[in-house]
This record gives sequence, C-alpha cells and structure tokens, in this order.
Amino acid sequence: MNERRLRNLEDPAQLDPAKRAAGIDGLAADDRPHRCGRMATRITSPDAFAIALATGVGHRDVRAALGTEFRERRIPPPVVLPIAELLGPDGHRSCSGWQLEPVDGSLKTARNLRDAWAATRDGPEPKSRRVETFEGGTLSFVFGPNQARDVYEIVTMNVNPPGRQGSDVR
Repeated sequence: MNERRLRNLEDPAQLDPAKRAAGIDGLAADDRPHRCGRMATRITSPDAFAIALATGVGHRDVRAALGTEFRERRIPPPVVLPIAELLGPDGHRSCSGWQLEPVDGSLKTARNLRDAWAATRDGPEPKSRRVETFEGGTLSFVFGPNQARDVYEIVTMNVNPPGRQGSDVR
C-alpha cells in the first residue's frame, strides 16, 4: 500500500479503483491529484496506532498546540515525539515505510520525475526502497484548522525514521 502510494501516487483512501489508478485523492471533495513526498510511512498495527494517538493527545506539547488561540493562518507547528516515548522501546517494530531512490544523487529530482511519470505513465518508472528501520525515529503530530469550531485539530501523524523530522513524509 505505501509503496504504491509513494511510487504511483495512488491514494489507498480512494475507493474507486479507476480514480485510485489515476492518482485522484480519496479525501478531497473534488478530483484533486493525490500528493506524496519522498517517503510514505505508517504505523502498521491498529492497536499501536490507537496507542500512539491516545498517548500523543495526552502529551503536554500536543495539548499546548491544540489549545493555541485560533487564528486561521497561524497553524501550530508539528510536535515531534520519539516513537519509543509513545509506543515503548519496541514501538518502532510497528512502523514501516518506503522512500524514493535518488536520481543522479538527488531526492528532489527523483520526486519531480516521479510526479511527471505519474501524470503521463511515460518513461522509466520511479524506483523505491523500504525504510530500513524506525528504531530511534519519531512521530510528528501535524495540526490544521477546524473552522466550524474555531479550534485546531490533529490532521495527520507522520512516522519518521531516525534523522528525519517529517517535513516530507506522508
């Protein structure tokens, strides 16, 4: 699932197989294309996901971000916490991911070529590799506005391998 998301820009939330193959986002109201960074990661266990979310929501830094005074254009920055703090010392075993292979030593070039390939399916297919480990990694809580209630909410959680802060993980 994550490899197809990364390489083909297929959104697993898109229930229509034709739209999924065409790279249409499954959560957007219109037919916007699905986006993905240089890496796609996830927590593989539903129990571990629930624990990470519940533990994170109770963390003082996440609570502070959620309690930030609402200003639509001033979204709180992500809160990054160690996976081990949320899921325990073996929590990294509940994480998996894929990353694009660099092209000419550049991940930016790989992403640009992947995006162009996904739009046309012309030329060489993007290459990817499994993320080796999440031991020592982090989990980023990303916030967005809930305009109906004038509050911020968690819109996603990104699992980050060691050395990454989650800026390009989806």
